[in-house]
Amino acid sequence: QRGVELPPADFGQSCWHMFQIVLPADGMSRAEFIRRMREEEGIGIGVHYPAIHLFTLYRKLGWKDGDFPQAERIGRSICTLPLFPAMADSDVDRVCEAAARMLQT
Repeated sequence: QRGVELPPADFGQSCWHMFQIVLPADGMSRAEFIRRMREEEGIGIGVHYPAIHLFTLYRKLGWKDGDFPQAERIGRSICTLPLFPAMADSDVDRVCEAAARMLQT
């Protein structure tokens, strides 16, 4: 989908144990995407890799909003799509098709 960022196709270095997309800034919110995928499609979406400099410990060390704008943007917009060894190709297709539909609205 237009504006959705995908992980680099690094087949030699990645173990592909998770598959994240970064939602476009001008689209629906991550919370809305997660809610709609669950309620309308029956698909659970995870959230990983927040901007760690915004955790309480790092804030106490002096880090603040705006110090790493790319990490903050990605941390606000990243979603982990279901991916696990027992998934059939049809399961993968279902997740991809549902996400594409959701992001078109």
